[in-house]
Amino acid sequence: MTGSDLDAVTTARLLMRLPREADRDRFVELFCNEDFMVFYPRVLTAGEARDRFDHMVAVCQGIPFGKQPVVELSSGLVVGYAGVDYIDFEGKTWLEWGYRLVPECRGLGYATEASQALLAKARQTYTGTLLAIIAPQNLASQNVCNKLGFTCWKQASVGGDIRNLYTLPIGEPAT
Repeated sequence: MTGSDLDAVTTARLLMRLPREADRDRFVELFCNEDFMVFYPRVLTAGEARDRFDHMVAVCQGIPFGKQPVVELSSGLVVGYAGVDYIDFEGKTWLEWGYRLVPECRGLGYATEASQALLAKARQTYTGTLLAIIAPQNLASQNVCNKLGFTCWKQASVGGDIRNLYTLPIGEPAT
């Protein structure tokens, strides 16, 4: 087993594992795809997609529940990602929870399943509040956040777009 295999989380239908160089082409393809990037301000260029993949790898080196590939066990395909990334918002650096799936895997409960598994991992290593940022029209994603235990905090401008913000406290606060 490789180091990333030891860090993997498996559910009945999914595998979440650290990103590998072998995933690069798949993520570049996804980040450049309009259907995959729905609710994101725009698709990425190939160069931006490669940089985003590199960033994903870097975040996962420091955070075991960073945004990472979601692999459908039945097909062996990377069908999206789930986990956290850093975001600066209102003068504070947050861990922002997110997930994104290929269209054919939406509505199957994969976002909830992958997120629940990775949140369990987060609870083992992290204490603090996670932030989720969702486009107001993305009702499916808001439902996932509610299932995961996030609560609506407020609506605010993020990157120039109005977004719904949700929070989820993890772990015990320091005393």
